[in-house]
Amino acid sequence: MTITLRAGSTVMFTGDSITDSSLGFGYPRWIEGEWGFRHPDRPVTWLTSGVAGNKVMDLEARWATDVLDTRPDVVSILVGGNDMGWHTYDPDGYVISPEAFAAGYDRLLAADGMFAQLAATTAPEHWAADGVHPTPAGHAALAAAWLRLVA
Repeated sequence: MTITLRAGSTVMFTGDSITDSSLGFGYPRWIEGEWGFRHPDRPVTWLTSGVAGNKVMDLEARWATDVLDTRPDVVSILVGGNDMGWHTYDPDGYVISPEAFAAGYDRLLAADGMFAQLAATTAPEHWAADGVHPTPAGHAALAAAWLRLVA
C-alpha cells in the first residue's frame, strides 16, 4: 500500500519519546527533510505530538485533542515501547497486561517488526543503544520505512 501526499497535506506524527524528537534528529525530522529534498514541488505541513513516557492508553486519552483536532490528512503512530516492561525501570510504574496493550494498540494501528529484522543482521545496539530509543541509524531506518509507504 502506498499513500500519496498532495501539496498542502498535513501529516501528524504521534506517539512517545521516539516520536517526540525533541533532540532534533528523530525520524519525523528526517522524513520532513527527505520529503523536502525529494518533493520540493509538494510542500507538506509536518506536525508532531509525541510525548515522552506515553503508553498506548496515554495516547488514547489525548487522541481527540492532540491528533484529530488538528485535522491531519495522514497520521503516523509509533507508541508501545513504554508499555513493555516500563514498570521494571520506574518503581511507580504500572503493569499493562498483554491483552490491554493489544486492545489499545489495535484501536490505533498495528505494529511492524522492522527492528527485529534489522537486529537479526546487525547488533541491536546499532539501532537503539539503550534498547528503546533509536540511534541516528535507527531513526534513519524508521524514516526510510515510512517513506517507502508514501509517494
